[in-house]
Amino acid sequence: MIPKFNEYKERFQMESKNTIEPGLDAIRNALEIVGNPHLKLKFVHVAGTNGKGSTISMMNSMLQAHGVKTGCFYSPCFMDVHDQIQLNGEYISPIDLSEAFSRAKEAGLSGMLTDFELLTVLAFLAFEQFQPDVVLLETGMGGRFDSTNVITPLISVIPSIAIEHEQFLGNSIEEVASHKAGIIKPGSPVVIGPMEEPAEQVLIEEANKGDSPLWKINKDFTLLNGLYQDSEGHEFTNMIVPLKGSHQVNNAALAIRAVLHVAISLQVEVEEETLRNGLSETFIPVRFEKITDYLYFDGAHNPASARALVETVKEYFPNTPIHFYLGMIKGKDAKKILRIYEEISSKFTFVDFEDERAMSAISLSKMSESTNVTMTKDLLESLRITISEKQVTIVSGSLYLLSSLRLEAIQVFKII
Repeated sequence: MIPKFNEYKERFQMESKNTIEPGLDAIRNALEIVGNPHLKLKFVHVAGTNGKGSTISMMNSMLQAHGVKTGCFYSPCFMDVHDQIQLNGEYISPIDLSEAFSRAKEAGLSGMLTDFELLTVLAFLAFEQFQPDVVLLETGMGGRFDSTNVITPLISVIPSIAIEHEQFLGNSIEEVASHKAGIIKPGSPVVIGPMEEPAEQVLIEEANKGDSPLWKINKDFTLLNGLYQDSEGHEFTNMIVPLKGSHQVNNAALAIRAVLHVAISLQVEVEEETLRNGLSETFIPVRFEKITDYLYFDGAHNPASARALVETVKEYFPNTPIHFYLGMIKGKDAKKILRIYEEISSKFTFVDFEDERAMSAISLSKMSESTNVTMTKDLLESLRITISEKQVTIVSGSLYLLSSLRLEAIQVFKII
């Protein structure tokens, strides 16, 4: 479910398929009907398990600092469908999204596509109208058969690979990597982050098949203690990453390497100070975001991102008691995520929230091995009490929970 998407579908009397069908035939056919808008655009394509959104946001900030006109497509949304399509850093307006819907309706696309395929077509239509210099495009799930994989990018970026979406991507790291590797196109370079050797080998083999240059972090480029260096002789100092956690330094390195290649393609001269300023201005909500003293939001929703969150907490709050508030969507590996969080915390409050796919707080509590478990439906009031006791508190899990809570929490707790 994409919040507010159904409102547009109802207004324009657009229907979509309920089942996910492998393959790209449906979206290719739909795009041909509307004039192949994607063929008129330049892209950076980003796939992977975690780090996609952060990497795109850092690329976007650095490119915009150089005057590059950008489009961004994120998945999933944070608040609602409007923030998935961004034009020069601004959420798509209802007017512009309505225009794209109108074109799709007039072309007869109703009933041809899944929600995500339809959204991908709408994004391409919006970008065609906006005419950005480059589109930063995030896959929805996987890569090879993802609806975004109908483009030939200037460069592909794969920050990380871990087992996820097993029912669609497979149960082994190699199978998942094979799906992600599908965004690598013949002759187009790919930059990759740190990952398990079997996954990396799959990407290397895919790149070799198409003579695609592959640039590997900590081999072909590095970002250490603020110093960026790469095999082509670029060297930038004081590159400060504003997003918390060592994994974000890796994502920043990938973003810089990709931006340097895009700049060449767009004939844009990269300036060190502009690059540095652009990186420093990157902001992403709920990426270990400090709401107020003692309260942080983080949208970790799979085991790999939960592990990254735990390592970040260890870095910033070593040997400190942590109180986790957790609400999750069904289908996530809640048990594994809980075992990871339980390494650093024994105190959990499980959250009931309004979403038809939400796991109940009692279901989560039964999975927990913690001895200090509570449940709540009144999250803000519960958080108010916890914060008053000066406990380091982290709200995590579903982005849908965090998106509905974030603005209200900022308004309430910034006053305290």
